[in-house]
Amino acid sequence: MYDILLSTHSWLRWVLLLVFILVIVKSYTGWKSNRIYTPDDKKWNTILIALVHSQLVIGLILYFTSPMMKAILSDMGGSMKDSSLRFWSVEHLFGMVLAVIIAQVGSIKAKNKTTDTGKFKTAFVYYLIALLLILLMIPFGIWNVERPLFRI
Repeated sequence: MYDILLSTHSWLRWVLLLVFILVIVKSYTGWKSNRIYTPDDKKWNTILIALVHSQLVIGLILYFTSPMMKAILSDMGGSMKDSSLRFWSVEHLFGMVLAVIIAQVGSIKAKNKTTDTGKFKTAFVYYLIALLLILLMIPFGIWNVERPLFRI
């Protein structure tokens, strides 16, 4: 079960990144062109938030069931001295939870805006911030530890 969740978490990130880019581009173009906020725009925002929350739930399950995390949590003090272990035990988790919160707040604020331009602009700003934070916390090996880009 652990391996299935890990592969799902790994592959779902690519779907999530593509949907983030799509929604951000749609929000930016809608904002700049004064387009009407349509049910299709609302649908894509909902899909994005559903994916973000799904990825978070899978990640939290992995966090508490991973053999690596069990070892890290058994010696948290020692783990904080190792940058790779600290990334997994604190930085990745904190960054991703914060990104989910930012995306969710942006979704709520965008829905509550009274103008179409306001909805697009709010979604654009919040989703862009969330995406940048997610990109910093994905283990690409640039700023943090490296993991396979595609798990099979």
